[in-house]
Amino acid sequence: MNGHPPNRGFGFPDRMIEVHQGWPGAWGWTIFALQLLLIAGVAWLILSMLLGRAGHGAAATAGAPAHAPQSAPLELLHMRYARGEIARDEYLQARADLSGEPAPPPAT
Repeated sequence: MNGHPPNRGFGFPDRMIEVHQGWPGAWGWTIFALQLLLIAGVAWLILSMLLGRAGHGAAATAGAPAHAPQSAPLELLHMRYARGEIARDEYLQARADLSGEPAPPPAT
């Protein structure tokens, strides 16, 4: 032989990834790391989509709003008033306090 690895017909050597002392070379490790990053990225994307949809569904069934988080105290106040836990005057005063609007005059 002439010192080159034997070919299998199409000019490809028997060993496509060069191995040094039993371990893959730098290209082998680089390709392996890129494959791991790709798999982790796809898994993260799928999980975030699944958990995002599950979160919206749970919020909708629990009666909590799926929109702006700053309105959460007002939504809670609305729910307490709707369930009859607080009186109208308490509701109006709390709504004015939370929204920054002037308090309405008390009912006569």
